[in-house]
Amino acid sequence: MIIRFILLSFFLYSCTKEIVPNYLRESNINEQFVQEQFDSDIINIRLDDNKTFVMLQNVESTNTAPILLLHGRGLYPNEPLVMNPIREGLESEYNIFSIQLPVLDKGATYYDYKKIFTYSNERILKVLEKIYSEHGKVIIIAHSCGAHMLGSYLDSKGSLYLDSVVLLGAGAVDKDQTADFFDYSSLGIKLLNVYGEFDHNSVVQHNSYLMSLESENITHIMISDADHYYRDQSESVLLILKKWLISR
Repeated sequence: MIIRFILLSFFLYSCTKEIVPNYLRESNINEQFVQEQFDSDIINIRLDDNKTFVMLQNVESTNTAPILLLHGRGLYPNEPLVMNPIREGLESEYNIFSIQLPVLDKGATYYDYKKIFTYSNERILKVLEKIYSEHGKVIIIAHSCGAHMLGSYLDSKGSLYLDSVVLLGAGAVDKDQTADFFDYSSLGIKLLNVYGEFDHNSVVQHNSYLMSLESENITHIMISDADHYYRDQSESVLLILKKWLISR
């Protein structure tokens, strides 16, 4: 009877326990990768609860709209496959900002990350307010889970502070999990949806949803021979981004 009570109590505790970001892992990521970013200014952004997170910025005082980069699941602002090539390729023409999004333990799934979207919402809002106050409306480029976090933010706050949005590999989730579908056509701003020919099946399914949205503001571009991380295709990504950013 006692054992059964203990097991039941543990089960109820597990079900009700709030999932929070892994701040220790985030700190280790910061020390291992972000602090080695010598060609960017490293800014610590303070939240209302006095917790801080890192933002990288490359500001050249250009007259173009600033760009905010949102990285994929469990990664960091200057991760080498997607974020860093974009930052380096655009920083001579745009003011570029890239933030550390909340992370969980290694092996955490999309459904786990959904439970901390309130934390990413808070970070995105804080940074958008800061960038907007200094540089005007912001272009967001979001990859993979960063696109999920962006969708959560948009669902909560709408397109306030935003100029336009770029999604890269949006809809990536784990096997037998389903991505939330946000109606980007309701935003009233320009959106570019980029995906790889050999992207994850969940991205392909999510892309079908995005293509079903009837809006002249949404552009879809597939990159041939590209996987989810655009390995060996960073130049193709940059070419697409530069062309669209000019024409948006």
